[in-house]
Amino acid sequence: MNRREIIQKSLDYIENNLKAEITADELCRAAGYSYAHYCKIFKAFVGMPPAQYITRRKLIHAVYDIANGTVKIDSALRYGFETYAGFYKAFKNEYGCSPSEFTKRCKGEKPYRINILEEEHILISKKEIKKILSGWDINYGDISNVFSINTGRQNENTFYVGNDYVIKYTPDLMKIKNNIAIAKALSNEGFESSLAVKTVYGTDYLQSGELYFFLTKRISGCPLKCSYIYKNPARAFKIGESIAKLHIALNKIDKRDYPEADFFGDFVSSLEKIKGFVSLPNGFAEKLSDNLQSLYDSLPQQLIHRDINPSNILIRNEVFCGFIDFDLAEVNVKIFDICYAATSILSETFSNDTVNNDEWLTIFKNIIVGYNRVNHLSDEEMKALPYVVYAIQTVCIAFFSKSDKYKDLCKTNIDMLGWLIEKLPL
Repeated sequence: MNRREIIQKSLDYIENNLKAEITADELCRAAGYSYAHYCKIFKAFVGMPPAQYITRRKLIHAVYDIANGTVKIDSALRYGFETYAGFYKAFKNEYGCSPSEFTKRCKGEKPYRINILEEEHILISKKEIKKILSGWDINYGDISNVFSINTGRQNENTFYVGNDYVIKYTPDLMKIKNNIAIAKALSNEGFESSLAVKTVYGTDYLQSGELYFFLTKRISGCPLKCSYIYKNPARAFKIGESIAKLHIALNKIDKRDYPEADFFGDFVSSLEKIKGFVSLPNGFAEKLSDNLQSLYDSLPQQLIHRDINPSNILIRNEVFCGFIDFDLAEVNVKIFDICYAATSILSETFSNDTVNNDEWLTIFKNIIVGYNRVNHLSDEEMKALPYVVYAIQTVCIAFFSKSDKYKDLCKTNIDMLGWLIEKLPL
């Protein structure tokens, strides 16, 4: 068993025993390492010491229980906090707000298991972030976590720095360079964008170990809350118009530095995979594949955002004011962004009993109309829109099925696919 597998065994043990008392001594004995050596390799793979990781997992599971009806004090005691006051203090220190504030603004989504065998998963503590921030000459207040306003999922590689800045980190230097280049290009086109703040060394980013950090100005605005669109589907026109304007600006950027997607190839391989566990109507897969293939080569491609979900759309005073997080920017069919934005809205509200899913059909139509007002869609693109929606669902289901981390998302998207087949016929 290698070191990564040993630490994964520790993570699994922690997850299975969150309601018991767990100590780093106990974990290092099970791993067969000295205390100092165990803590060193744990932090190398996870990004923080064992004790801090254990507390973080207890907190997020406790607040999930609270969001789903458990009495606060009962949940706190269940996860080993002697008093609710102790739990409250620890939660606010870790997440920058009270448990009540967290559950009010974020949906209580079941925490997923961390699996470092399946993906890089380096967590950084606020203490470490403060050390990194010495590389910038800025004044700031509290460092706080970033959560999706729609799902409550934590963005694990991003922190708010006071009210004016955002710091991100990644082991992929190209992602940082692409983010910085796109922000500059969008700013030159008059967009509000997350421009990099120069370090004290005059660079756009800092390296610490295997990670690269970059600090940006925070765009004034809040992530789009899906309920805002469902209350008035006419607002979706503005989403379409905003994506169209973004595409016009992105199309002026030299796309040679960005990865080129094989969307149709990804779809075909994903379709074969999901056939093994998703029930599809007779002839549906063949019709979808054949029709998309006949249109695919005629669909214009350009540099796109690739991840236009509600958390990456900013709104201020009921005006769509910008897009953030260009980590996945790539050259792809341009209508991908339209369809992905629409399906992301559906995904984040699909299981919400307070939302009428049928309104989504109007939302999707309005996004298309809004886009077409600003950036014309060809006849082939208009015909391909429903096929691209289904192809995105297929790729998402295949991707989510790879990991227990996305087990709930996988089920939601399978249910969504069945709903779409009924509501959005080919």
